Amino acid sequence: MSGLEKKETPIIGVDIGTNTIKVAQFKRDKNVLSLVNFGVVPTPEGSIENGKIVKGDIISEALGSLLSLHSFVGKRVSASVSGQLVTVKQVTVDEISRQPLGDIVKWEMEKHISYPIEDAVFDYQVLSRSQADDGGIKANCLVAAAPLEIVNALVGVIRKTHLEPVFIEVEPFAELRLVDYVSYKRPDLDAKTIVMVNIGSTITSINVADQSMIRLTRMIPFGGSRISQAIASALGINTERAEELKQESVNVDPEANLEAGTEAERATSAALPIIDELVLEVRRSLNYYTTRFESDRPLHLILSGGTANLKGIADYVELSTGFTVEINRLLLDVAKYDPSMFAESYLSEMAPMFSVATGLSLREFEATAAKKRSGRHQAKPVEVGESLLTYRPGSEGL
Repeated sequence: MSGLEKKETPIIGVDIGTNTIKVAQFKRDKNVLSLVNFGVVPTPEGSIENGKIVKGDIISEALGSLLSLHSFVGKRVSASVSGQLVTVKQVTVDEISRQPLGDIVKWEMEKHISYPIEDAVFDYQVLSRSQADDGGIKANCLVAAAPLEIVNALVGVIRKTHLEPVFIEVEPFAELRLVDYVSYKRPDLDAKTIVMVNIGSTITSINVADQSMIRLTRMIPFGGSRISQAIASALGINTERAEELKQESVNVDPEANLEAGTEAERATSAALPIIDELVLEVRRSLNYYTTRFESDRPLHLILSGGTANLKGIADYVELSTGFTVEINRLLLDVAKYDPSMFAESYLSEMAPMFSVATGLSLREFEATAAKKRSGRHQAKPVEVGESLLTYRPGSEGL
């Protein structure tokens, strides 16, 4: 080795949602992780339809402006795909000595997606193997699949912004990475099955993770925009004003005791039936999980997304489900930050929105987190460069 080696800049986590674009970045100096910056801008109206990027140019322009405004470092990006067409599922297949396991998994996944497998990007990991009654081997695999069209559109936006798409992965793994990264500080999380509920603008993801492994993932057509629409309809106001009321006045805490007839009480009354729909879907998902996996580990819900800041929602969901609930403010536990740049109260407020972007930006720090966890128990090390749906530079499509 000769001369000075060029040090790679840290990964920038990019989360492009229907309503907002979120970006976060961390760096490591002398084994200390610190927050470089994070930022958010509205997603240009009409640029995403049904989870698909349809106007990549204007998204690229918005993303470029956001990166310039907040002085992010470098061009290396980790981004995620999400939505109802993205599938994460456990499948069990019979291993055949004459057939590559990847081909067998591919054939099995054809049963679980609504589009041709030839038009999909998919990857898998073997969770376990067992012997069948006939003496054969069964492989239990975790599989992630997404339409090639969606993934390529995302890669196209990143490249149009003159960035380097290093990793593309599915949203649940980014959130799980965040939970895993802070688990050595939070042993209570390690002792439970984690249910990550990310309430987006139009889609909510429910992801169940047990011992650092996704066991169940589900997308439901529910988002914070439905709450705003219900408030607007009930109070006869526009959606902009309804959004303000949702953020500032709605309080679903069972002990809030809002004065009858006030704007806050009327808005809350309009919001509650919509939130009850979400709670019902969460309970259905967890009932299925506990039946399917026969797990006796306690369930712990972590709420993310902008709607997670709705006043009293953690207490309401906890009372409605009987499980412990917290708001995803794990961003504050990830790294040090400069208090002259970031007020703790602001970080706490914004953290639920940045759970995915934070998890994406931690992509290259997994190995260190695994070593810290292994001080308490025998955790399987996470190898840098491995994940489901990883973008591979130089490959065809992905």
